Amino acid sequence: MDEDLIALGCAFMLVLVFPVLIVFSITSCIAYGRTKAWDKARNQATVGLEGTPLVSDDEDSDFYDTDDETEHNKRKAEEEADKFLTFRQKYRKEFRKLWSGKGREDVVKQKEREDRKKLAKAVAKELDRRERRRARQAARAGESEDLPPYKKA
Repeated sequence: MDEDLIALGCAFMLVLVFPVLIVFSITSCIAYGRTKAWDKARNQATVGLEGTPLVSDDEDSDFYDTDDETEHNKRKAEEEADKFLTFRQKYRKEFRKLWSGKGREDVVKQKEREDRKKLAKAVAKELDRRERRRARQAARAGESEDLPPYKKA
């Protein structure tokens, strides 16, 4: 009977521990991958530092919303603070972010930001197209006033 209870206890613990172990391993793999990518980018930036100009071109300088600008400033401040972290400190930070769910929120915010940017570009393109069409119509109206009407004989 004791052997059966021990086997049942081991099986029960395996059933409880296995899902938790899977969740921890997946979370740690994602955090490690992000940290490794951060470390690689940091090392490449350090190696390529000599050839880069002192003033960097900011590709996200066109903000379509004040929320975008505040998020951009927060992200830049966080990147500046992350420059002085070690690999382990960054890994722990990423793991904590993933475990608390902030990583998912960041992905959702990034997707919303990209959607707003695409929408703003599409609206600007449409307004430009309408303006060109109005200019063409005005030019055609000006041409029709200058030339006499054509009559068949």
